[in-house]
Amino acid sequence: MQNILTRLARSTRRGFTLLESLLVLFVVSFLAVQLAGSVQSAFQAVEETLFFWEFEHLFRDSQKLAAASQQTVVLELREEELSNGYHRLEVPTSIHLVEEKSLVFNQEGGNSSLAKLVFQTEQKTVRYQLYLGSGRYKKTEE
Repeated sequence: MQNILTRLARSTRRGFTLLESLLVLFVVSFLAVQLAGSVQSAFQAVEETLFFWEFEHLFRDSQKLAAASQQTVVLELREEELSNGYHRLEVPTSIHLVEEKSLVFNQEGGNSSLAKLVFQTEQKTVRYQLYLGSGRYKKTEE
């Protein structure tokens, strides 16, 4: 028993010093902060893409609703949200609607304007050019 205690006392145990522990903590924290920024920008890009898909879906649904109900449907485009009176879509904070508009769809589902809808993000500008009567649009990204 005495022999075992003597061997344990003689053996040197190495471990991290306080300085080494702080250095490792700093490096890990730095890497976590860098990764969080890239994850957030990727999340923002996905959120913007989903918004544009949902906007196009809301646009087509408004056309179909006007044709099916044989009533005029108004799609309101506001800075905070887009709404046709039945469905509502919130605009993400990273997307800016350049000009608020109201799109009117007639009983056939066609719109009565040649409006340009412009959405601005940090990375690009997305334009929708509406075609008169048909209810179709052309989407361009710059």
